Amino acid sequence: MPTISRRRFVSALSLAPLWPLSATAQAAWPTKSGRIVVPYPAGGSPDAFARTVADQLGTQTGQSFIIENKPGATGLLGARAIAQGSADGHGMAYISSGHVTLSAMNPSFSLLKELKVVSKLSVSPFICVVNPKSPYKTMQELIAGVLAKPGKLSFGSAGLGSPAHIAVEFLEEKIPGFKALHVPFKGAVESINAIMGEQIDFSILVMGAAVPHIQSGKLRGLGVTSASRSAALPDTPTIAESGAPGYLYESWGGMAMHAQTPDDTVERVFQALGKATNTAPVKALMEKTGSHVATSGSPKEFAHQLARDIQAETKLIKALGLTANS
Repeated sequence: MPTISRRRFVSALSLAPLWPLSATAQAAWPTKSGRIVVPYPAGGSPDAFARTVADQLGTQTGQSFIIENKPGATGLLGARAIAQGSADGHGMAYISSGHVTLSAMNPSFSLLKELKVVSKLSVSPFICVVNPKSPYKTMQELIAGVLAKPGKLSFGSAGLGSPAHIAVEFLEEKIPGFKALHVPFKGAVESINAIMGEQIDFSILVMGAAVPHIQSGKLRGLGVTSASRSAALPDTPTIAESGAPGYLYESWGGMAMHAQTPDDTVERVFQALGKATNTAPVKALMEKTGSHVATSGSPKEFAHQLARDIQAETKLIKALGLTANS
């Protein structure tokens, strides 16, 4: 049996406490206030979600997290604000399924190279909406209207390749002859305003952005994009049961950090976000907007999921003939 001298034993014992202390110091987070960049305008569903999560992170960590809205270029400006910023671990970018499409469409942007993803946090279906004065009172009527006038009825989205845009593209795939005119905006808020102003005929909006306006009577909901009806609007049928069998499209939201952020810091942020999204205020917001909390198992699991999604979406984008300059 190997032996160890008393001197070596005492020397090793004196060094032992330094090992965990050193690791703890390296992983310390946060050490100052942070920021979360939301690549969409203030007032929308992603903004409300990010602000609620930021509040919970502040309560949990004792540090404030400031929201910065940087809309534009289908989410690229917001993502680049973090990707090209500091890697000190105190900046996060709110990302969504729209960034997967952006990465598939734009060769100059690589989501998984420019950012280090942390976790998916929420999942939400979309809902097709029209102005309350619209002649289309059901999803079946809207579909019939588009089929009767191909390319004439217009729909709005948060930009080329945004989830709302792709949602309609999927609808066009499901329904032969369904073709509407795409009108891109900077964000969902502008798209909603355009519907309210009767400038466009319809849009497929994320539930969180649409529900408050539907409940107040400012928009009319025709059909949800999920496989089953939403608890937030139980009387609104799914698009699948309204003339597009098998139709399913949902969006997710999550967080990412600078690509050079240390893995141990990312793990700390991952754990903190998991706790923040499972608090009563966040769950209440999710329930109110028809979304639900859906955190990833780990940062690596999230990255692997996105790699698969980007590959699949790249094939779709090529099939549709879409590019960042379309």
